[in-house]
Amino acid sequence: MRKNEFASMIVESVHDVFLAFLFMEAKAGPVVTKPEEEIYNPPNAEATAVVNFSGGIHGGVHLASPRHVALKLAGALAGEEFQEITDREAGDGFGELGNMVAGGLQTKLGERFGVINLTPPTIISGNDYRMQYKSNFNSVKQYFLSDAGPFFVEFFFFIDGYDPEREE
Repeated sequence: MRKNEFASMIVESVHDVFLAFLFMEAKAGPVVTKPEEEIYNPPNAEATAVVNFSGGIHGGVHLASPRHVALKLAGALAGEEFQEITDREAGDGFGELGNMVAGGLQTKLGERFGVINLTPPTIISGNDYRMQYKSNFNSVKQYFLSDAGPFFVEFFFFIDGYDPEREE
């Protein structure tokens, strides 16, 4: 399975969640994949929802955006306006969006890679933090533009025996 196939799965998952729960479009933009020889670095964004995978795939999903976009997305889900992502309802809403996108990806990936477990979402906000992950993760980052603004979804992963150059 090639990385562009993972990007298509991300686009489908985001499209389904945004239409069903936010009643808005999310137009897919560029895809950025991490070259194999580079060390993996997690995203640096003002708001990130993290949902980790275990089982058939190790890694997870980041839903990342500027703060104002995260607030609008969480507000669209809850049907109200939020001022701070650290407000419990705003953080829960943004985390739930990340969880729904990760769940859509989990369903699609599970058909190929077996049982994949999800963790509850974690929200990271602000500019003064550092995340550290395994350096050998692969990464497919799909950018989007919505009525709320720009955001991206990153699928970061390690799969035993995975070769991104091999067609399957």
